Amino acid sequence: MTRVCSLCEAMCGLVIEKDGERVSSIRGHAGDVFSRGAFCPKSQGLLDIYEDPDRLHRPLKRTSQGFEAISWKQAFEEISSKINELQKSHGREVLATYLGNPNVHNTGNLLMLPIFLKGLRTPNKFSATSVDQLPHQLVSYLMFGHQLLIPIADVDRTDYMLILGANPAVSNGSLLSAAGLSSRLKHIQKRGGKVVVIDPRYTETASLATEHHFIRPAADAYFLASFVRLLLDSKCDRSGLEAYLDGVPEVYRLFADWPVERVEEFTGIPLAVVQRLVQEFTQAPRAVCYGRMGLSTQEFGTVCQWLINLINILSGNFDREGGALFTKPAFDVVDIMARMGGRGSFGRRKSRVRGLPEFNGEFPSSTLADEILTPGQGQVKALITIAGNPVLSLPGGAKLEKAMETLDLYVAIDFYQNESTRLAHYILPPTTALEHGHFDVIFNAFAIRNIVRWSEPVFAKPQDALEDWEILLELWSRIGPHRGWLEQRKRQAFKLLVQRLGLERLIDIGLRLGPYRQKGVSLKTLKAKPDGLDLGPLEPSLPQRLYTKDKKIRLVPERLLPAWALLKATLAQAPAQRGVDEFQLIGRRHLRSNNSWMHNRGGVGQKARHPCHALMHPDDAVPLGIASDQIIRLDSPMGHIELPVLLSDRIMSGVISVPHGWGHHRTGTRLSRASIKPGVSVNDITDDSRIDGFSGNAAFSGQWVKVKLSHQGQEGGDTVGKSLSGDRRGELAFF
Repeated sequence: MTRVCSLCEAMCGLVIEKDGERVSSIRGHAGDVFSRGAFCPKSQGLLDIYEDPDRLHRPLKRTSQGFEAISWKQAFEEISSKINELQKSHGREVLATYLGNPNVHNTGNLLMLPIFLKGLRTPNKFSATSVDQLPHQLVSYLMFGHQLLIPIADVDRTDYMLILGANPAVSNGSLLSAAGLSSRLKHIQKRGGKVVVIDPRYTETASLATEHHFIRPAADAYFLASFVRLLLDSKCDRSGLEAYLDGVPEVYRLFADWPVERVEEFTGIPLAVVQRLVQEFTQAPRAVCYGRMGLSTQEFGTVCQWLINLINILSGNFDREGGALFTKPAFDVVDIMARMGGRGSFGRRKSRVRGLPEFNGEFPSSTLADEILTPGQGQVKALITIAGNPVLSLPGGAKLEKAMETLDLYVAIDFYQNESTRLAHYILPPTTALEHGHFDVIFNAFAIRNIVRWSEPVFAKPQDALEDWEILLELWSRIGPHRGWLEQRKRQAFKLLVQRLGLERLIDIGLRLGPYRQKGVSLKTLKAKPDGLDLGPLEPSLPQRLYTKDKKIRLVPERLLPAWALLKATLAQAPAQRGVDEFQLIGRRHLRSNNSWMHNRGGVGQKARHPCHALMHPDDAVPLGIASDQIIRLDSPMGHIELPVLLSDRIMSGVISVPHGWGHHRTGTRLSRASIKPGVSVNDITDDSRIDGFSGNAAFSGQWVKVKLSHQGQEGGDTVGKSLSGDRRGELAFF
């Protein structure tokens, strides 16, 4: 049978062969309309997770003797009773929610979560959005009128692609769904085009590119602003866009005094190189600039994403073939949300402790620990996490861990007992991806081609098992009895209606409301086309696709001007000189894993000597007396971690890279494979007060840390390392 992989954003089509009730193989589907046989090692995780002996199957309740299995009925009754009592006694703000990244890969959750969250009636909502792509969505909201109207790089038809803060050869594309993206980058060059990567590390993507340039971490805004300034002096044909642009004169005014001659001082990239890249970009028949997570997770992340849009627009490469365009998905989640009033929001409320702005009803996750630890009216005393591991995913992870230990109630919807859920009072395990159907609600809206597919379940779910959305629906129907008998009756009636309709009917309704309804696109059509439907390449869609009132692009959103002014203010003095032991920290990820939750599958780092290691330039190691395979210590105001180091000239001098999602040494987890080589959590030393000051998004990239040789051992091999945070000694971790 065929299926779309739901483990990352690439949406690769797979062929899954079964031998009775077991899967015998998973491989790429050559006939898939989108991926054409492309797939990556992560796909095997679908089966690994399904068969994982550590995966939870029954609800767990924490007792004085540890976790014990209970019935679904008992779990729902006790959880809803405790939430209702807490909200009745302390107000609705007492409860907080945190949504992890996997939710966006889950059809049922995407359809049910808006209803569930609204029913909780708490303003304290948090998610992985604000440690990842919030600046992308915020800029789209401010410029185009909708938070999910993300411009997509037309990779298959461009002649010149400039990539910053992204490593699509490993991520497989992000906010850019493009199965087999590594091959697509090669094809740009085969047809005479060029791929340029700007990154503090010579990444896997850089190895595929035409050229690569090192840039100092968190300095991308200076490079991009200089690029825009030089672009404004170039002759670019944007005649087809002029009618849809608001603020062209303002752009020229804002950038008139930008000092391009200082670009090397801040970025390490010579002005001559920037001038050449601008010339190549503007002279290419079709060009596009793409920037991803590395840009968003820095102190001027929102400014970076704004500048990238300006580059594509002002060069005339916006809403045109080979440049940046908007999708036209069959299930048009962008338009459906707009009809329901969900275009987005920003700054309607501020968080209680740090006064950070909400975005789309959520507060920045960097302040979740503050909301739990700070006494007073509105203090969070209860938490629900859904497919998330915030102890490893959020900055200041050790601080958050301490905060979560103080909660009166913590409910986790997750099929793993991980570093966060081990602290829960209740764990409610849902089915895995192979046990339910799949439809890409979100990622079809980020795809490089308009396609649509439906995936049937590979296995029937066990009789006593529940999907995520069924758990959410049941909790939603039970929470809030003190708000009135009539409301509870309405909730019960709605629950029965949703159960009767089922997810498939809801997806079918969305398809029949979409832009291809005249072509007969429905769920029935998709079920008859297991290879999917190819709805054609991305096409120009302005001004119709815009959601601004006057159908124009806001080139200079007024609300963004203070952030731009702050960036310009930093030009008043040169970057500070640092000691030989001070480095800027950047992240890294592995092709076979996805954040923290896939480390328990076989083959993810278990064969590697150091699956979690720091990367450092050899020239930086000499004055510190450090050699490859030794254990080093990284210190920050939040604490310190110790891990092996690998020396390589594929990282910029003055920069150190540590992968994200490790740290599986904490007691109380049930991750037998991950705990063999647990590594350390880089978020034990990341600072939760370091944010993009405009959006509130976490600023992981570029934080300064001190590095020295650890006294724990000279060789990394099987040497014991430590993960320490603040004054709390961590568990011993073997590498």
